[in-house]
Amino acid sequence: MNKKVILITGSNGEIGKSLIDKLSKNNTIIALDVNHNSKSNIETIKGSILDNNILNKINNKYKLSEIYHLAAVLSTKAQKNPSLSNEVNYNGTINLLELARLQAKKYNHSIKFFFPSSIAIYNMLNSNLNNNINEKDNINNPITEYGKAKLKCEKIGIEKYLIKGVDFRCIRFPGIISAISRPTGGTSDYAPEMIHAAFLNAKYSCFVNNKTILPFIAMPDAINAIIKLMNTSKENIKSRIYNVTSFSPSVSDLEIKIKEFFPNFKLSYDIDKNRQKIVDSWPNFINDTLAREEWGWSSNLNFDNFFITYINPNLKEYYKI
Repeated sequence: MNKKVILITGSNGEIGKSLIDKLSKNNTIIALDVNHNSKSNIETIKGSILDNNILNKINNKYKLSEIYHLAAVLSTKAQKNPSLSNEVNYNGTINLLELARLQAKKYNHSIKFFFPSSIAIYNMLNSNLNNNINEKDNINNPITEYGKAKLKCEKIGIEKYLIKGVDFRCIRFPGIISAISRPTGGTSDYAPEMIHAAFLNAKYSCFVNNKTILPFIAMPDAINAIIKLMNTSKENIKSRIYNVTSFSPSVSDLEIKIKEFFPNFKLSYDIDKNRQKIVDSWPNFINDTLAREEWGWSSNLNFDNFFITYINPNLKEYYKI
């Protein structure tokens, strides 16, 4: 059986590294990133998703089965540099969708295209409802550059590219917590930052208040969700865009849970009003019924077993302690 050829952009990011570990066992991985990837069992391309010469070379050289488009400027950096956010997060995505379209036309077959969206596409600031938010709720006016770009890409993926041979599939992720990489600039990164600081016996100053509640998912569940969605038969993919979630703790809940394992953890607050407003615009709880019904999504890690089975052993391995 021939191996599938899979392109992963943003392959050096938190999700990219974990996806490569899973997908490279049985597939040929083409890893595109602005930074070099040192993994030995993949083909690496150092470059930008904005470089059409690179994308044209990929189109000419490979017959792709799937594209996982992970490259992005994350929320905090995107907010500080809107033009960069639009260039990478929107125009870069259009470039990859175009590559998928060209591959579909060239080889006369459908190309699976995974796009990671975000709860940043929601805007709850003027809503009385902040629980059980589904895919069609409050999506018209995200307040961040990151959310605006993600929402535009969702729409164009569905409205323009589905009819051109691109099998567009999307997950709106909540905050993602990883024990095997350091957080890298997301507005929800206060949670993994707290956890990593506690493990290292370091103090942490939180940039949002103790009542802040956001939905989260552990990295292994996020990776499993992506793979399960992409392995699901096209006939079962009705909605195309899906929420997934695992648990929704407040900052205070996180502090209490962290201290069960790291009792000397010291937490203080230095509220960033801009980042606080951003997280206040995102839902506290999201509904992932569509993912459960259409492709059998379920979370393996809840707030109670998350630390015992995932965080603690993997942090020890990551920091070689």
